[in-house]
Amino acid sequence: MRVLLCSTPMLGHFNPMVPLAWALRAAGHEVLAAATEDFAGQVCERGLPVASLPAVDFKAVMGRDRQGRPVPYHGDAEERVLRSGRGWGRLGAHLLDGMSRIVSGWKPDLVVVDPVEYAGRLAAARRGIPVVEHAWGVWPDPLFAVGAQEELAPELERLGLGSLPVPDERLDFCSPSLQRKGVPATAMRYVSVAGPAMLPKWLDEPRHRPLVCLTFGSILPKVNPEGMLDLTSRLAEIVPTLGVDVAIATDRATAAQLSPVPPGVVAAGWLPMDLVVPACAAVLHYGGAGVTMMSTAAAVPQLVVELPVADAPEHARRVAAAGLGICIEPSALNADTVTEALGDLLGDDSWRARAAKVAAEQEGRPLPIVVAEELAARWG
Repeated sequence: MRVLLCSTPMLGHFNPMVPLAWALRAAGHEVLAAATEDFAGQVCERGLPVASLPAVDFKAVMGRDRQGRPVPYHGDAEERVLRSGRGWGRLGAHLLDGMSRIVSGWKPDLVVVDPVEYAGRLAAARRGIPVVEHAWGVWPDPLFAVGAQEELAPELERLGLGSLPVPDERLDFCSPSLQRKGVPATAMRYVSVAGPAMLPKWLDEPRHRPLVCLTFGSILPKVNPEGMLDLTSRLAEIVPTLGVDVAIATDRATAAQLSPVPPGVVAAGWLPMDLVVPACAAVLHYGGAGVTMMSTAAAVPQLVVELPVADAPEHARRVAAAGLGICIEPSALNADTVTEALGDLLGDDSWRARAAKVAAEQEGRPLPIVVAEELAARWG
C-alpha cells in the first residue's frame, strides 16, 4: 500500500503523524510525505522521504488575503477561529496544484492529512482516493473548517465539490477527558515524538530536587520579545526558590540573553521535550498541542497560559476542566502569579493523582502498528 502524508508546515501538526508513518513503513508499506521546501528538511530528519512542494511565506499566507491585504485581527473568539480557518484554507489553495501533481504522479492508495490540511484532501477527493484525518490532539473547533470552506469556495467549485470532503476515517490519540465530544474516530495510543535529539547530560544525572520546565514556545517571544525576556529572566530567579530545578525551553537567541542563569537553571535553547517532560514535576506552557499531549500522557501537572492563538485557549481551558492543572489568563501573566500557581501544583499531590488518572486512559488503546494493519486491511 502507498500512503501519502500531508501536513501543514508545522512540527506540532506533523510530529503526531510520525509514529503511524514509522509503523506503516515497518509493516512494509510505502510512505511518502508531501512537504514545502522550507519544511522538507525537518520531515527528512524524522526518517521519512519527501515529495517537495513550493516554499510558502507562511506568515503572509495566514495574515493576508488573496489580494495581499492584511487580514484584521478580531478580539472575538469565534472570529479569531474563523480567521485562522480562512488562513488554512488559503494555504490549501496555495499548495493545491503542487499537491495534485504529487497525487497524480505517485498514485497513493491512501492519503493521511492533519485536521487543517486541505490541499491533500482536495487532491485526493478529485481522484477518489480515501482520506484519513489524523488528530494532533484535541479536535479543532468546527469553525476552522467553516472558515476554510468559505476561503476555498473557488477551488471547490473548480473541482466540482459542493463542500469540503468528509474524511473516510479519523484517528484520535487524545485522552477522552480532554477530547472534544461528538467526533466519531478510531482510537489510537499516543506516542510522544519531538524529533531527532540527544539526551541532555544534565537530564540523565541523579536529581535531588524536582524539575520544572518552562516554555513559552516560539510565538509569545516574537509577539513581545522584551516583555517575555524580562518575565523569563524573573522566573529563572524566583522559581528555584520553590525548591526545584528549572529547564527553560526557548530559542537559542533568547537562551543566550538569559545567560548567566542561577544555579539549578538550564537554558540551553530548544530541548527534546519528549525526553524532558516525563522527567518533570510540572510544566509551564502556552497551550500548544504538542506539550499539552506530552504532559497529559506523562501525568505531569500543567500550568497553561491562555494565549489567544488558534486552539491554544481551548487546550488551556480543557486542561483546567479535566483537573490536570491551572489556567492563567494573559492579563494575569507575571512572575508572582506563575510562581504562586507552580507552588500550588508542586505542593498538592492531588494534581498529580488526577493527571495519572487521565494518563491511564491511554492504556488499552491500540498502538500505531495495530492501526497501520487495520488501515492496510481496509484500503491496501
